[in-house]
Formats: sequence, C-alpha cells, structure tokens
Amino acid sequence: IPLGAQAVIPSPSTSPRAGSAQRSLESFKSGFSLRVPLMDTTIYLDYLANRFVAAGGSIAANVQFKQLEGVDRKFDLVINCAGIGARELVQDLDLEPHRGQVAVVPSIEDFSCAIVCDDVPLMYAIPRRNDCVFGGTNDISSDLAVDPATTDRIVAECSRVLNIEKPNVLTERVGLRPFRKSGVRLERDQLVDSRTVIHNYGHGGSGFTLSWGCAREVLKLATL
Repeated sequence: IPLGAQAVIPSPSTSPRAGSAQRSLESFKSGFSLRVPLMDTTIYLDYLANRFVAAGGSIAANVQFKQLEGVDRKFDLVINCAGIGARELVQDLDLEPHRGQVAVVPSIEDFSCAIVCDDVPLMYAIPRRNDCVFGGTNDISSDLAVDPATTDRIVAECSRVLNIEKPNVLTERVGLRPFRKSGVRLERDQLVDSRTVIHNYGHGGSGFTLSWGCAREVLKLATL
C-alpha cells in the first residue's frame, strides 16, 4: 500500500476527482487514491534534454558500441544507462525485455488523474496536456511491431473503465521496459582499460519514478 494512500470503496459520493474519474470508480470493487507528481513525458523529456545542454552537455544520436571500452578514451568516467541494451553491451543475461504497447488518444474531458489497474487485464489511462495514453501490455518479448488487435483491446478496456465512447486513436507505440530479474544494477565498477564505469540500468517500468534517486546515487559513486 503506497504511503499516504487512502482506501476507496466505490459509491456515488466517493471520488478523488470529478467527471470521467468518478464514473470509472463503478468499474472497481476497491482501490487506493493518492496525490503524487504526474509528469507529461512529451514535455518532461525535452525539459531534461534542454537542462542538460544548458549545463554544458552534448547529445550524440545513433552512437553504438559493442563494448564499453569503445567509448572515447578522453572520457575517464563512463555511466552505463543502456537499458535493455545492457544485455548485449555488458552481457547481462539477467535483463529481459518487457514489451509494452499503448494507444495515444485525444484528451478526455473532465479527466485529470491517472487510473491504473494491475489486475488482468492490465489497464491504465494517463492524461497529458495534449492527449491521453491508454495502456497496456507487459509481455516478455522484444517485438517492436504494433499489434492492431492489442490496440483494439486496450481502447475497449480503457473506454469501459472510463465509461466513455471509444475515442479515435492518434497513434500507437511499442517500447521495451528493461526489467532485471535480480533488481536494478546501480554500482561502481572498472573497465578492462582501468577506467571507472557506473552501471545504472534495469529499472523495468519504473524508470521515471526512480530516476532522481538513482541519479543522486550515481553522483555519490562518481565522487568516491
């Protein structure tokens, strides 16, 4: 049970929000509501990139390495945030791809809080400034192809829970969550060429949630 969460038993007079969120309570027997930060990733990722560049960093796209020793020797510290790519990059077979497919739909009136159901069928609806994300799936697979039948199921289930007509689908997306069976790898290590490397990967579907805490830990390890 999340710290600060309140039990919610669906009733006509009990709701954490109005509109679609209130109507959606009728789809659940029980649950929890809590107030936590909710980021719009379409805005947040650009914010982080701009902040990084403003601090003097640079971003190089389409760069590939077969091993960490391939990083230019002018860098004496390497931070490995390769996600699912660490399976090949550092031969970590504890990593497995958890495939997630979502449908992006237009903004929904009177819907301003995320709704998540971890029971079968997995379902979540996350409002953003300019649209809304419907999900989802969590399958062990590296297939990045969109499955139309899965999109239909996602939209139908989210529409049922929100008690709305099925919206048009703006786009469909598939991604791979870097799940690590033994947990997040966050540790300091040494490369064959004696340079320091800090591994920071294996966050599964909790990358945004854990990002700032892990970043602070990376800083501590880097300044030992």
